[in-house]
Amino acid sequence: MARRIELRGIANALNESFVSRNNDFKGYWTIGQLKLLAINYNLTTMDFSLTPPKSAPHFNLIHYVELHYAAMLGHLLRKQQIPDIWVSEASITLDFNVNAKHEQLNKCSTSGEPFQCCCQIIDDTGRGYSSVVYGRSQVHSSVKELKRLEN
Repeated sequence: MARRIELRGIANALNESFVSRNNDFKGYWTIGQLKLLAINYNLTTMDFSLTPPKSAPHFNLIHYVELHYAAMLGHLLRKQQIPDIWVSEASITLDFNVNAKHEQLNKCSTSGEPFQCCCQIIDDTGRGYSSVVYGRSQVHSSVKELKRLEN
């Protein structure tokens, strides 16, 4: 029998996947592309709603992120046999303006500027389950990065 506390593990899984180097859009790391988008639009944070997925007139990076992670949330809920009605809200927030005191939390990488990624799931009782991951990212550059080739 499913329990709502399992939503914490789902938040962790979504967050770890989001910051993973395997999270790419059109062959390039999604976080780097989002950082470039944030700089171009003078944003320090970006929010992605996973419930319900928004429809967009064209397929772009933000639309991809929301659709992909909304689908992943649905898959993880089914896998854990958690009813979707238990999730009233789910979102991922990417913050490129990380407080300096948190920079040392990701010592495995020294390349790029720090970011914080937070996945938040609110259940139908109003209780929140969240996961926070710190990382580092450089701005996307198709000149510097190798494109991942799809087979």
